[in-house]
Amino acid sequence: MDHKNPKRRERKMKKSISIVLSIVLIACFTSFAVAVTQAEKDEIVTVVNKTAAMLEKEGKAGLDKIQSIRFGDNNYVYVGDMTCTIIAHGWQPHLIGKSIMGIQDDTGFKFMAKLMEGVKGSTATKNGKTYYNGATWVKYRWPAPDDKTKFKNKIVYAKGCLMGDENVFVTAGMYE
Repeated sequence: MDHKNPKRRERKMKKSISIVLSIVLIACFTSFAVAVTQAEKDEIVTVVNKTAAMLEKEGKAGLDKIQSIRFGDNNYVYVGDMTCTIIAHGWQPHLIGKSIMGIQDDTGFKFMAKLMEGVKGSTATKNGKTYYNGATWVKYRWPAPDDKTKFKNKIVYAKGCLMGDENVFVTAGMYE
């Protein structure tokens, strides 16, 4: 019996503690491995800002470059107007011309509506034209690129800018 054998009870206790600690450590490292790092967030912001600056400088001609913009692990950029109609998409060009305002994730979260809220959260004026220039982060769930039956967390950053006379938003993100 364990209560009569303190050494055996101590070994069992140590083993139990080791198992619990192992589970806790695995859980911690797993969550760290899947979270988007600050460096990755900085990269997303940089890509969005550079793309917005390019569109502000080149106007609609800059849209031709969207298809080739890649960063990180084959991540991409897309551009939409203030009705949330896609005007350029680096990964899914079939979405061009389609409004994605009502799109939602598997939990029912209308993430594009939330994204547009953030973009429209502030304004600026350039050459006498007032436009939305808000910037925002939105997190939602989306089918995994390698298995469309599994949903993964995705985080995107969007920023409004002026492309010629047209107010648009630029978005990029990555899976966690």
